[in-house]
Amino acid sequence: MKLKIISRKSTLARIQAQFVAQKISKLDSTISIEYILKETQGDIDLLTPLNQMPDMGVFTSDIKKELLKGNADIAIHSWKDLPVELEPGTEIIGTIERADMRDMLFLKKTSRNNKIQNIYSSSPRREKNLNSFFQLALPTSNTKTNFINIRGNILTRFNKLQDSQVDGLVVAKAAIDRLIQDATPGFNGEKKELQKIIKKMLWMIIPLSVNPCAAAQGALAIEAKSDNYKIKELIQKISNKSIFNSVQKEREILKSYGGGCHQKIGVSIENNRLGEVRTIKGESEDSKELNIRSFTPHLSRGNYFEGINKDSIYPKYNEKNTFFKRKTITSVDDSIKRIRNEGIYVSRSNALNNNITIEDSNIIWTSGIETWIKLADAGNWINGSSDSLGEEECPEESPFKKVEWSKLSHNLNISSQKKIIATYELLPLEIDPSISKRTHFFWMSSTSFKRAIELYPEILNANHATGIGKSFDIIQSIIPQKVEPFLDYQDWLNQVEANCPPSL
Repeated sequence: MKLKIISRKSTLARIQAQFVAQKISKLDSTISIEYILKETQGDIDLLTPLNQMPDMGVFTSDIKKELLKGNADIAIHSWKDLPVELEPGTEIIGTIERADMRDMLFLKKTSRNNKIQNIYSSSPRREKNLNSFFQLALPTSNTKTNFINIRGNILTRFNKLQDSQVDGLVVAKAAIDRLIQDATPGFNGEKKELQKIIKKMLWMIIPLSVNPCAAAQGALAIEAKSDNYKIKELIQKISNKSIFNSVQKEREILKSYGGGCHQKIGVSIENNRLGEVRTIKGESEDSKELNIRSFTPHLSRGNYFEGINKDSIYPKYNEKNTFFKRKTITSVDDSIKRIRNEGIYVSRSNALNNNITIEDSNIIWTSGIETWIKLADAGNWINGSSDSLGEEECPEESPFKKVEWSKLSHNLNISSQKKIIATYELLPLEIDPSISKRTHFFWMSSTSFKRAIELYPEILNANHATGIGKSFDIIQSIIPQKVEPFLDYQDWLNQVEANCPPSL
């Protein structure tokens, strides 16, 4: 059997087509693959901003025509380039593993401390969501960001940045990963050139909670004629159904707001091991501000809120829930300052003393956004965050080099697989005995949970909850089937409010 695969001419598009071809060849080595490369309207017109082009399918419509003519069997697209409403004749029949959904910022090292940052971007969504984030996330406080339109393939964009007075560039991480990590012969020259430029840059991976992706970003769409049943049957054997369904959900959500590349809306659905995290953020066409983040667990205890009332929860809103006094360990300060070319995971903002700035050759990863902002305010360049989804969301290695990871935490932390640098000591405090009467708990950490059950073991029979991450695993190992995951404390509190009986 001979299979004709069509894609755009860019290096990234060709690599993506080969990814799919490799899956097909692994399934059936007798299939002969022929590649067809097509220049589209969007490739030819590099001057008009994408959101000003009349047809959202500027990168896909010309390729669709070749499918309809029978000149190709399947087309491989970056799924986000496709209109949310496809014209009849063809359909998306499958996808494979999705690359990273997030965006990345690359910044010239000489621009690190600029109060005004000029950033290349090609997306109203990015401009809308990143403007406020960069004010807080960059190491110069109250940074003003000016976004400048850019077109062209990835290497062209980096060359433009390198040869200009512009400070930085925002691009999809999926594109960088595929270009840098691809081992397909024939692209080494471009790969090395891109690596050479990136080495001169500072970089950060932007969390989805503040900047959800373009619907379907990082996913590949396999398109074919609607009546080509033989090809449909073949592609179904390599298609990842879970990813296909998630991407379809993202596109349906975007479609409900109007769809289109002119939209200032990001939509991401993350399939966390414990459930689905959904984020919608931006501004609709009727100027409505959108900021929605929710979590739906795969397995939920349906009776978790049974018998709950506002007096029985712990902690209540603004209730002091301190189990330990923190004592700073200053003896490690000098050793932290000397660290070079390593990965440093910061579990909370006060795990790093205020007078310490970590050297830029290191990769700094934070547990959440609040910690990121506080460390950036102290002058640190932050590379990424676990986005409050747990330490396992910290990469084992950076996108560009392998590193050894250390975690700045407390002296009682023994659960991390990273090397622990204890920057503060936990000294136990007395706990109000009334805690033993509460029925529904949310735990900020497994350490606090262990301290509480040590003093009041009767609360083991209560209902317990915690965030998504290591604390959940530890607490569940102690009380199997008796702990419920939530996005965070505020998510838990909101659901408590919704499930409590109305006040008399």
